[in-house]
Amino acid sequence: MERKLWMVKKRQTAEEKKVLDVAFEVQKDTEEDKRGISVYLTDFIRKYSNKERDKMPFTERINKVSSVIKKLPMTPHSAIPSREVWLSLWGAFLGIGFTALLAYLWRFPMLLGPFGASSVLIYGAYKSPLAQPRNVLLGHFVSACIGIVVHDFFGATFWSIALGVALALVLMTVTYSIHPPAGATAYIAVQTGGLGAAYMYIFNPVTLGAFILVLIGVIFNKLGKREYPTHWW
Repeated sequence: MERKLWMVKKRQTAEEKKVLDVAFEVQKDTEEDKRGISVYLTDFIRKYSNKERDKMPFTERINKVSSVIKKLPMTPHSAIPSREVWLSLWGAFLGIGFTALLAYLWRFPMLLGPFGASSVLIYGAYKSPLAQPRNVLLGHFVSACIGIVVHDFFGATFWSIALGVALALVLMTVTYSIHPPAGATAYIAVQTGGLGAAYMYIFNPVTLGAFILVLIGVIFNKLGKREYPTHWW
């Protein structure tokens, strides 16, 4: 009887030990997990802080560059009345819009990339000498002529395109008709052979389109009580 009681007690003690061992292992694993999470968070924070420190020199360099730029002399800009902004917007819209409308109705290629730049001058910087009728009309005309002639003689190559633009610039200079967008007119003339229209390119789209832009510019600016043109020739 006593032996049986001893055996039962020993078995209970062994089972209790197993339970305690399992509980200890679970607690140990939990503590290791917690420690692993804390280590992970600590490493993450340390890496993030190191990245922030690495970014500091770059930020400082940006600040130095910004301070240098701020010290550069700046052109004084006067406030632009909202009326001028609206007039420029509607002027450019009407000028390009009317040219595009005629191009679609008449099926004439009067749409030319340089006209967008010309519109900025005619309807935005209308007081500029480069925006006056002589510069717009004569500048586009002589550039188109030079471009077509260069293409006719040399075709479309990298050097002939450069030659066309350079000669157009020289001719605009000696005729006092410099108009920056006209440089692109010569470029397109040499590159595409006048949009495939050859010498007709000089009159349509170039001369006709430029004339429409100037005509609408004169009418619209007069209606808007803006001084354009400041001179005709």
